[in-house]
Amino acid sequence: MLGGYDMVRRRVRHKSKAFNVFMMLLFVACLFVIGKQEYSIYQIKQEQAATQQRIAALKKQKTELEAERKRLDDPRYIEKLAREDYNMVGKDEVPLFIVDEKK
Repeated sequence: MLGGYDMVRRRVRHKSKAFNVFMMLLFVACLFVIGKQEYSIYQIKQEQAATQQRIAALKKQKTELEAERKRLDDPRYIEKLAREDYNMVGKDEVPLFIVDEKK
């Protein structure tokens, strides 16, 4: 009878080892899935932060453009831009060009 008891113990030990191996594999698989999900969440948060920065930059640009639009309603500002950017002159004005003769 003692021999039968040893066989039962061996089967239980063998089943116990198989169960432990199965549980370890299951645990590793769960860690992998959780890690993958956490990485996806991290990427989404990074994208969200970048998008928030773009939104802030666009809001600032919108404010600047609205201010520029308001300034364009002023004839003096338009005249200033025409003189500075396009070298335009008014009626009865003589344009003055400075030539660099060093070349």
